[in-house]
Amino acid sequence: MPKITVISHEIVKELLPFEQAFAIVEAAFTEFHQRKSQLYPAVREMVPDHHGIFGIKSSYLLEDRCIGLKAGGFWSKNTERQKMNHQSTMLLFDAETGEPVCLLDANYVTIARTAAAGAVAAKHLARKDSSVISVIGSGTQARAQVDGLLRLFPIKEVVVYSRNAESANDFVRQLLDKGMSARYTCSPEEAVRTGDIVVTTTPSFSPIVQTSWIKEGTHINAVGSDTKGKRELLINRPLDKVVCDVWEQCSIMGEVQHGFPRTELYAELGQITSGDKAGREHPKETTLFDATGLSIQDVKTAFHVYKQAKINGLGQTITL
Repeated sequence: MPKITVISHEIVKELLPFEQAFAIVEAAFTEFHQRKSQLYPAVREMVPDHHGIFGIKSSYLLEDRCIGLKAGGFWSKNTERQKMNHQSTMLLFDAETGEPVCLLDANYVTIARTAAAGAVAAKHLARKDSSVISVIGSGTQARAQVDGLLRLFPIKEVVVYSRNAESANDFVRQLLDKGMSARYTCSPEEAVRTGDIVVTTTPSFSPIVQTSWIKEGTHINAVGSDTKGKRELLINRPLDKVVCDVWEQCSIMGEVQHGFPRTELYAELGQITSGDKAGREHPKETTLFDATGLSIQDVKTAFHVYKQAKINGLGQTITL
């Protein structure tokens, strides 16, 4: 019978520092573009009885001989239960035999790989001298996105807008405690007009940000839209470069699902990380990264955690 390594949330965090997640995710985008991995169709469905969205994302890493899936989603009422809104679990399989090899908590995997994807996109698309982050949203992913960007750019100020003023002010206090200059604004327009890098991290189904608000040279990481019908942006002024993680998925559940034509897409991110296409080429360019989250990011990150757990004798092994 197959033996499975079970890895807890705490062990995942221990084995996945941000720098490692960043390198893994950048490599995952490149490998996907080079056809060294395969994405399978994503499932993303509403669970209205419980205010939830449930999804399954899966993929195959050819060189690592690993197939994996992540199951879970977003439960908007979990905050009231003192639980994370995002909940997910992963299962990895040996691609050669089909046997399951690892079960792990994927909540931190999701946080880390999404923050890393935003940082990878900004590395290639934002101005190197970007000094102001404007973040729309104040939840776990907003904080993770900002933390990743602070590691790459000479940030002088973080401007936070959220419909939840209490959460936004708590986020600002956390940043101030770390020695960052940060402030809350009750106006999304004021936040966006300020930012060199704008990050949207909400579960919104109606636009919060208009591209006509952004100044020249701004980069946008649109992270929140990952389900059919979700929408954070109104693209009412054309952008110089629109990039997505993968068109087939973004056109169904990302920002570009709302009437954005395939012919106007500049690139998928893997084309840029691989060097086949240029990222930012001019300081005045306006750029957008539409991130829906790819299973290859989850599986490659989780596979790294699994390998490190085996090397270090961490996790619990069970026999099915």
